[in-house]
Amino acid sequence: MLLQQLSLGGPVMLPLLILSISVVSIGVDRFGFWRKIGTASSPRWRRLEEELSSGQPLSPVTLGSPAASLLQRLDNADGEANRQLVLQLTLQQERQRMARGERVLEASAALGPLLGLLGTVTGLMRTFASLGHQGDTANSASLAASGIAEVLVATAMGILLALLAIVVLRVNSAYRTSQLALLERVALAYELNQSRRVGPHG
Repeated sequence: MLLQQLSLGGPVMLPLLILSISVVSIGVDRFGFWRKIGTASSPRWRRLEEELSSGQPLSPVTLGSPAASLLQRLDNADGEANRQLVLQLTLQQERQRMARGERVLEASAALGPLLGLLGTVTGLMRTFASLGHQGDTANSASLAASGIAEVLVATAMGILLALLAIVVLRVNSAYRTSQLALLERVALAYELNQSRRVGPHG
């Protein structure tokens, strides 16, 4: 039944279906990615920032998280200048990792409605051509209905694809922005912690 409905959309449904599968795959991948990392507003990260700022002993940090990786790199860096370079490098690497799939989502959001419009145009063209060949016959109504169905299926598929791609893109972008801001705050808190340790002995 589903394949029959999709077949009504004509040839345009093939790229729409491929893009839809890609968007869903990226959405599932991003869901698992952010579920593993967690949100930047999690209490554990606020507690980590407070501990760094106040000089308290650090609580165990989740291994594999961007904040844990950043802290380990900062500990291994010598001097404030090197730590700044480490921060910039880490931000670039994490931004690339967190933005995975966003270009495909942007392309899908832009191409979805256009492909749907193309399906609309081709469906109307075939419908009018068929009606012109048939003339005033009993089959005219069924041919018109078939052409309209093709138009509606392709258009709806394109709009749904664009909506899904935009939702996944916006959610991933929001999580990415908040997580990168967290890394910057953690780095600043780390520098404050280091300055307090060096200050009394300076």
